Amino acid sequence: MSFPDLREVARRIERAEAEQLARTGEPGMRGALEVAGGLAVSKGPGSPFSAALGLGLQGAVSAAELDRVEAHLGSGGGAIRVEVAAPADASLRAELARRGYRIERFHQIWWRAPSPLPDVVASVEVRRIRPEEERAWAEAFAVAYFGRMPQYASMLEGLLAMPRADGNVAFGAFAEGELAGVALASGHRGVATLSGAGVVPERRGRRIQLALVRARLAWAEAAGCDLASSATEPGTASQRTLEKAGFRCAYPRAVMVRER
Repeated sequence: MSFPDLREVARRIERAEAEQLARTGEPGMRGALEVAGGLAVSKGPGSPFSAALGLGLQGAVSAAELDRVEAHLGSGGGAIRVEVAAPADASLRAELARRGYRIERFHQIWWRAPSPLPDVVASVEVRRIRPEEERAWAEAFAVAYFGRMPQYASMLEGLLAMPRADGNVAFGAFAEGELAGVALASGHRGVATLSGAGVVPERRGRRIQLALVRARLAWAEAAGCDLASSATEPGTASQRTLEKAGFRCAYPRAVMVRER
């Protein structure tokens, strides 16, 4: 794949992920600012989920454009996060360095065509959840990611925003009638973003994550998507699952942060 092709792939992937972030929870698309070829998505004052994605994938980024990003994401205080895809124009990295941003963490961005995978766990049923299962899905997500049930109502409401968001499709993996794993998929202009996958601790090691990937790839193909993507931190179980499912690493992405 040549560099211009990679930049176009990155532009599509980053935009699809940014759209999903914007649509999930308040304030919705009202919190998204189109700037520098990407989206700066505000989830409210001081939110750790606010971020700019896809910047610099259509050309150079100016100081004035980054001023707009900072004004949008920095309203109300808190750290400002700009996620920098490796194929982005070098002007973005230079301007962030000039402003004193530091690397908070890295993501690896994975991709493949959404073609079918063979059945991986015969004893597990993976399907889209029903509306009456949304609370159980949110609770299973909390246990999978945080090791405990939601501790307060606002946390539960935040988790419920994921399966309820416009464009998100929530999947559950059921083992022996119990919800053992959760995952999300979202489509945008031919790109299926696979996110939010987790398995409750007592059910890990049974290839349930792989079964969730398989179901979402089938959904993506049926939805007419030509590309499926997912982001992981390096060296994680999620990365190994995607590799087993035939995903390739398209590029790394650095999460750059500046404290206000």
